[in-house]
Amino acid sequence: MIRRATFVTGFLALLLAGAASAEVVVRILSPTPDQSVFGPLDVKVGVQAPEPIDRVEVFINGKLVGATKTPPFRVRVDLGDDNIRREFRAVAYTKSGATGSDAMVTVPVQIMDELDLKLRALFVSVIRDGERNLALSEGDFQIFDNGAPQEIVTFGRDELPLTAVLLLDTSESMREKELDAVRRGAKAFLDGMKPADEAMLALFSDRLLRLTPFTSDKSALGSSLAGVKSAGGTAVNDFLYLSLKALDTRQGQRVVVLFSDGSDVHSVLPAADVLWKARAGQSLIYWIQLGGKHRSFTSAWRDYAANDREYEELEEAIRESGGRILPIERIGELEQAFRDILQELRQQYALGYYPNNSKSDGKWHKIDVKVRGFGERVRHREGYADY
Repeated sequence: MIRRATFVTGFLALLLAGAASAEVVVRILSPTPDQSVFGPLDVKVGVQAPEPIDRVEVFINGKLVGATKTPPFRVRVDLGDDNIRREFRAVAYTKSGATGSDAMVTVPVQIMDELDLKLRALFVSVIRDGERNLALSEGDFQIFDNGAPQEIVTFGRDELPLTAVLLLDTSESMREKELDAVRRGAKAFLDGMKPADEAMLALFSDRLLRLTPFTSDKSALGSSLAGVKSAGGTAVNDFLYLSLKALDTRQGQRVVVLFSDGSDVHSVLPAADVLWKARAGQSLIYWIQLGGKHRSFTSAWRDYAANDREYEELEEAIRESGGRILPIERIGELEQAFRDILQELRQQYALGYYPNNSKSDGKWHKIDVKVRGFGERVRHREGYADY
């Protein structure tokens, strides 16, 4: 337990150190998270940077609502009378192209017995006849939490900003050809990001080889991929767990995109811990798996049966999160796999509800999403641990 706590603390210290090194610091000064906002409103943004600011853009629920070029940075918006949850994001750009961002969420007015309830965010893929159905409305969906029907309080598609961790295996089994493909694949994902999106890169083996803070700066993220050399074994569980932990405090559509060419043989944490973390959080997990489906093996830590159980629990965590495993046989398929994941994320419906049967007792809640119609196939988070 001491070893695990030290490991987690060290990783988080790296995250904080990376965040502290960001050159452009952005803070949304108004509104504040404790406000319920309506009607005309000034969004006020504070920026600190070592060079002149070119502009500050303001997004609400992923949509650009205004921009300003001169301090004090202030954008006037009209929110109307809808009593809804809103995510505000401000992105500042310097004259040289560097960026920084900040995000916060305002909540709707709620009656007192709902104040302690946690919004459950669901990202739903709907497939019909092999194609994604993108023409549905809120009334086409029904949510059931442990069998109890729920009221949908937020609904949209391609509106929430994306917050991604690209977790990339650079262990010693990765030759230069494979590393080049990883760089191209990650760059394809980053190139598809929108201004309000943000990402963090974590390159790992049996240790952390490179880490960036969360940022919207595509050039900074892209440059961090250069010069990495493969080294060490593979510790998927450790770094997947810590990626999920890093996403706990972020906003928007949260996702881990894991690439690995091998099975875990060096992690301190078991897959059961990753499964627990996935159930307690709200992030999706996608695993691009080079080499196809899992093959049984033995290791210094575990025999065949134990390693099979590890893989099954990891597979369960990914499936329950609402993500999926993408097996690829050839490294040349990697770039398209990254593109496919980003496209899928862009073509999901975002539904939110406050569970009317929450007891915060840590028990499993099974989620079912029904779509009115015939022949629709639906994929979403299978449930959550009610903490």
